[in-house]
Amino acid sequence: MGWMIQEEGKGQILKRKLIRHRVSLTYPEIVDLENKEVEKTINDLIQEEIYKMIVEQGYEEDYTKEFWGEYKVKLKENNILSMLIYINSYSKGAAHGLTAVKAINVDLISGKTYELQDLFVKNGVYIEKINEIIKEEIVEKDIPLLVEFETIDKKQDFYLTEDAVIIFFQLYEYTPYAYGIPEFSIPYAVLADLIDESSPMKVLIA
Repeated sequence: MGWMIQEEGKGQILKRKLIRHRVSLTYPEIVDLENKEVEKTINDLIQEEIYKMIVEQGYEEDYTKEFWGEYKVKLKENNILSMLIYINSYSKGAAHGLTAVKAINVDLISGKTYELQDLFVKNGVYIEKINEIIKEEIVEKDIPLLVEFETIDKKQDFYLTEDAVIIFFQLYEYTPYAYGIPEFSIPYAVLADLIDESSPMKVLIA
């Protein structure tokens, strides 16, 4: 396997390659964490998510389908790791391929995986606020919709950057294929009053 050190510090990221019949992808492996159980938990999670994504795109049903993938680290700071896993698939004769995206947001000390609901105070107001921002942006940017956007949920796809939480949706979930993966960047400052004290965003704001 080829590898590349992504970043210095506690917990480094090696770039691994998986090549087998109909599958060719790169994926991240976390190494050098002090807690080896946490390290294994995170790496197992990454591999499980990749496998699930491939199966969901028809690996075991369509034997003409090819798969390839990559990952992008969006944040590695204050022991918070936020990354995106991309899995692409293409069936012979199809007009175009498909891309699925999965975010992994994890604490490198505890191994805790964050869902959107873990970031905010438990009153649900954050959902209304984020919905409002997304709806405004849809109008402002004249984003083409297949179905009307109503609301995110507590397990909505997201990733973190240094200054914003990015809400995203899958291909065809709301927009046509040609639009790509819809993303909505919401600065932490806009959500400051709604962020839970235990949220990783609290550390990023500080």
